[in-house]
Amino acid sequence: MTKHSTPFRGNLSNADIARLREFVEIVSAGGITAAQARLGKGKSAISLGLTRLEERLGLHLCERGRGGFRLTQQGLLVHSAAVQLLFEIGRFSDFIGATTQKLEDEITLFADDSFVFEFAESLARAVAKVNDHYPDIKLNIRMTSPDHIYASVLEGSADIGFTALIRHDPALNATPIRTEMMGIFCGKDHPLFHADDTKLTYDDLRQHGFVASEVMQEEGFSEFFRGLTVKAVAPTILSRMIMVLSSRYLGVVPIEFARHWVEKGAIRELQIDRGRTANMCYLIHRRARPLGLGSAIFRDMIVKELRVS
Repeated sequence: MTKHSTPFRGNLSNADIARLREFVEIVSAGGITAAQARLGKGKSAISLGLTRLEERLGLHLCERGRGGFRLTQQGLLVHSAAVQLLFEIGRFSDFIGATTQKLEDEITLFADDSFVFEFAESLARAVAKVNDHYPDIKLNIRMTSPDHIYASVLEGSADIGFTALIRHDPALNATPIRTEMMGIFCGKDHPLFHADDTKLTYDDLRQHGFVASEVMQEEGFSEFFRGLTVKAVAPTILSRMIMVLSSRYLGVVPIEFARHWVEKGAIRELQIDRGRTANMCYLIHRRARPLGLGSAIFRDMIVKELRVS
């Protein structure tokens, strides 16, 4: 460990943050030599800055020399903490920058139509808080299909999307929020409605047509579903439920969404091994168009409400 007369007390100066930023770049580059172009400095200057950081922290961060560049255990811990610190500094800077902006007049949120059954109370609380604090903002909320949400956020007609993604895209900033449990359901007049779940097999399912969605499923369930017979496609959860209620198709729908019809005896879940899956639900917005101040506030309120409920 590098010796230092004054132990580090956790108070960071601008110089400390600058050196931590350089340290993160050095690690990202894979060593001092490789970091020269990134930092615009020579090896000796970079090495000197690293030494001063070690002295400041009272820690030995890395091995460097003929054997190559390698982080010590202390270095690994400091690197992880530095990455998190710089991320939070970036978020703070973005927020301060956003506060100089005028609140936008209108915010548009597109959400999966099934979410009204599972996340309605949380979304309603977020809407109430925005209205209480910013009554002049016009909120536009539309419940629709995942593919429409995805396209609308990308093209800019929706500021925020709340959806189980049909695919991931580098143009989108996607924050995982909550999972939505899905199951296989059939209508009351379907041949499998009165089947004994303990005797139900995968081959039994293959004998009947399914209505498919366009939502990307968890990998294991996607493999399970791939061997089944798709006879129809319904992009929205409501249209998929109509197909299931017809008793002519089996369909994968959210457990909470299906509860109303289950309690009425109109449908039931087929309890079969691997027949359930959990879809991750995301809040998304377009990277190329940062959220306005009002949209960012609304998004953060939704995140808070959904994660505590």
